Amino acid sequence: MSVRIGFVAVIRPLFKGHSPDAAERSRQGLLRLGRELGFELMTPALAQDVTHIATGTPLPAFAIHDQESAEHAAARLNDADLDLLLVQHTTFATGELLAPLLRLPLPLALWALPEAAGGRGEQGPLPLNSLCGVNMTVSFSGREPVGRELPVKWLYGEADSSWFRSRLQPTLVALRALRALRGASVLQIGGTAPHFYGLEEDPVVADVRVERMALAELFDEVARVPAADAAALARDWREREAVAVDQEQLERAAALELALGELVAGNGHAAVALRCWPELPDRCATMACSTLARLGDGRVAAACEGDVMGAVSMLALQGATGDGALLLDLSDLDDERGVLFWHCGNSPLSWAGESGALLATHFNRDGVGTVRDMVIRPGPATGFRLLDGGRRALLFGGSFTGEVIGFDGVRGWLRDISWDGRALTPRRFLGNVLDQRVPHHFAFGSGDVSEGLRELCGWLGSAPLPAGPERNTL
Repeated sequence: MSVRIGFVAVIRPLFKGHSPDAAERSRQGLLRLGRELGFELMTPALAQDVTHIATGTPLPAFAIHDQESAEHAAARLNDADLDLLLVQHTTFATGELLAPLLRLPLPLALWALPEAAGGRGEQGPLPLNSLCGVNMTVSFSGREPVGRELPVKWLYGEADSSWFRSRLQPTLVALRALRALRGASVLQIGGTAPHFYGLEEDPVVADVRVERMALAELFDEVARVPAADAAALARDWREREAVAVDQEQLERAAALELALGELVAGNGHAAVALRCWPELPDRCATMACSTLARLGDGRVAAACEGDVMGAVSMLALQGATGDGALLLDLSDLDDERGVLFWHCGNSPLSWAGESGALLATHFNRDGVGTVRDMVIRPGPATGFRLLDGGRRALLFGGSFTGEVIGFDGVRGWLRDISWDGRALTPRRFLGNVLDQRVPHHFAFGSGDVSEGLRELCGWLGSAPLPAGPERNTL
């Protein structure tokens, strides 16, 4: 489902600039941007008959001009399933016109227009006083009688201006991630891997729900998979991917995929966190790595070792990028190559480099498959992990190099790392991770979406970890 943005204009009819024209021009500009950037625009019909005094032009149906129309608009917008409310200060207006909108439990952006949008030149009466209006509204947004707890985004310029666009685009990234999270259900099967204490936490943001299931229920589901269905899926695997395991291993992995897919997608879960060892390979004679990878191909956030917050972080990244997400360990460091991120073999195919992927046996379990052996394609990526249930967040960026040297499984060297807007050497990156006690699973999304995820943290009330100083002592 695409992002839904509600748009209203606040107009005081006394101001002499052509505010009705400016508001309608803005709406048309947003409709064009929506078609290009992928969002849906909604404007409430306030059924009013008010005329702009200076021009004799009727106010647009989506314009607020007094407290009654503001309250009417707020009621309409509250029921519209919006991801963002965009309020344009087409003219200056005082708090009683803004308070009903500020109180809505929605992400909110306030939009100021340049005075030239009022169409009256640079001299004479002030046409709109739009920027001052936004300034004042932002200043009281967190105070009584409004008391807004959520942050407020501001935008400036006509809809087709580069500055307006540059500030709107990360907001769309954040909103897509927030939509992916809001009310999502995560299925955790079997709890966390044994004694992985650092992964034992649940989300407290965006109304994300966690449902628990015992491993025995998964094992029963695997046993119910018809052998013919597993064989058919295994044949499909062979047609789509290079394979270096025997047919029996492939069919066991296929049976696990069919069972897990039914438990996850069949019950409306957006993500899964699976305790993938030690019981599963002993009971099912297969590893879960390629199964989790193939769920990721279908945009199901699938985390290994029962990592619920890893799955939640992957879900946010999938929303932000529209692509599958990775969950990797930090495994090695080289001053020249960068930092090596690795995992057993759980990556979506969209992350594969030129050599593609190979379905192989597990690096630590001779003769037991299947895992995806692959090098991560070169290009920018964003690292992200929600911490403390989402109250804090790790956010960093870098570029995978495509370097083929690395260990069996999914691997990639990350260079040009930035954390909190600061460039870090591999050593400083490692120091920050360890000094700040970051859990050992790192989720990655494709491309540089760090600005949008920083905004997501604002909507969630999550504080990004700052980059700390280099330390040689405690």
